[in-house]
Amino acid sequence: MTWYQEWFGEEYLELYSHRDEHEARRQVAFFARECGPIAHPVLDLACGMGRHVQELHAHGYHAIGCDLSYVMLRTGMREYGAMPVARADMRHLPFCDAVFGGLVNFFTSFGYFATEEENVQVVREMARVLETGAPFLFDYLNVHRELEKLVQRETRDTPLGAVQLERWFDGSDRSFNKRITIGERRYLERVRGYDLDEISAMFCDSGLTIQTAFGNFEGEPFTEASPRLILMGSRRR
Repeated sequence: MTWYQEWFGEEYLELYSHRDEHEARRQVAFFARECGPIAHPVLDLACGMGRHVQELHAHGYHAIGCDLSYVMLRTGMREYGAMPVARADMRHLPFCDAVFGGLVNFFTSFGYFATEEENVQVVREMARVLETGAPFLFDYLNVHRELEKLVQRETRDTPLGAVQLERWFDGSDRSFNKRITIGERRYLERVRGYDLDEISAMFCDSGLTIQTAFGNFEGEPFTEASPRLILMGSRRR
């Protein structure tokens, strides 16, 4: 079982419980300010519990969520009620070509896979399901800042008790890794670190145009010191 199949369950939800509706509301409001009304459905790729799906609906969008984790989707529907979601692998989306009028991808839900080709395939799928000219928002880590501020070890008090976190950067595959120890259980997070030039080339080759790079959800321009890399762009012909 891969790390992302094992980790995104009940323990994950407890550890990241600070990722709440207030944060989702602020992020979707940013998307709405930048993109305006969208007539056709908007895809929330790697939607988790569906917090952003709910906020997108509140802003007047017809949003559809997609995530691989059954636990996350089930928990979201239990908490928020019925909503349009699909359980699927982001490398092989179960949607027709050019069916979405917009796409969002929040909280570094990219770079999960073992090979470069698999990560590229995700971007190709993003482009495939978007109609021409459709906007997207891509919220990713800032490689430069993550390397500079990497905390190798820490302990957090959580509803699960004390959680041990170990972090390291693996230069062989340029991945950021986090080992999470909860009692006797251990989990891993692994994300491939792409810089802005690499992502720009990947998106361009897949038919996506990046128009603006922001460093946070206040709309400040991206720099190497920015907390996030937030890309806004659209699907080319």
